[in-house]
Amino acid sequence: MNKIDEVKISKAIIESYTKDLLDATETEVAIAGAGPAGLTAAYYLAKKGVKTVIFERKLSIGGGMWSGGMRFSRIVAQDAGREIIGIWRPNG
Repeated sequence: MNKIDEVKISKAIIESYTKDLLDATETEVAIAGAGPAGLTAAYYLAKKGVKTVIFERKLSIGGGMWSGGMRFSRIVAQDAGREIIGIWRPNG
């Protein structure tokens, strides 16, 4: 049985993270926040070939407040945004 070398694994993780971090410093656009607007902007910019990075302070993306209205299984979006995020309106 092969012994797992924890030092090699740790070095690989650190090297990979450092490479990604250094790559992110050479970006064309930096977006603050991974809410709906930030994710949408990053999506369309990246699709056009613009090197884009998103910085989010929380451990989760998508925005919103995780209490109150977020506990209901409904979403509100303006008509212009429905096509982008794929929301359909029942009965009309």
